Amino acid sequence: MPTASQILDRMATTYSECETYSDSGTLTTTYLSREGETVEVIPFTTAMIRPHQFRFQFRIEGDSQSRYIVWRDGTQIRTWWDVKRRSERPYSLGLGLAGATGVSGGAAHTIPALLLPREVDGRTLTDATKARRGADQLHGEHACFTIEAQLFGSPITIWIDQQSYLVRRIDTRAEYEYFTTQDTTIIDPVVNETVQPSLLNFGAPW
Repeated sequence: MPTASQILDRMATTYSECETYSDSGTLTTTYLSREGETVEVIPFTTAMIRPHQFRFQFRIEGDSQSRYIVWRDGTQIRTWWDVKRRSERPYSLGLGLAGATGVSGGAAHTIPALLLPREVDGRTLTDATKARRGADQLHGEHACFTIEAQLFGSPITIWIDQQSYLVRRIDTRAEYEYFTTQDTTIIDPVVNETVQPSLLNFGAPW
């Protein structure tokens, strides 16, 4: 049986070497405090064709003015955030994704950093420490390894598909002085299949 380290290494290789990638997913964050519980849901999509086509988008559920797009086609790189109502041209794709990372709850970083490790700075899931295998789990119809570890000093559980070695779920918990956050990221990923051109359209005013 593979070890936690071997599973994470193969996962990283699967992402960094795939020719095409697409996904849809949600990041659900639950904020727990003395005042009660608040839930925020962020749907997102990712599409990539190597070497130079990429698009990431997220939107905070229930907020029609929260859409954020990071896009590349060849040498052209654009971002769009409904809050600013203008297209911007970051120097690199990594900078464009960095601008979206905080407001997306980290969703703009997690998978793109695995796909493009030379372009997207910052820690990735492979930087998790104290990694060990948990019990195997089913995510829908997909048998998954679970890796329990620490990332940024907080506990994380990564669900990795046993067939494709793609990430299907991530659970994290972080403790702060006045509140606690619980994140659940659900991802439906596809590699090395045709990516529809519509998934790579910028889709915002120029």
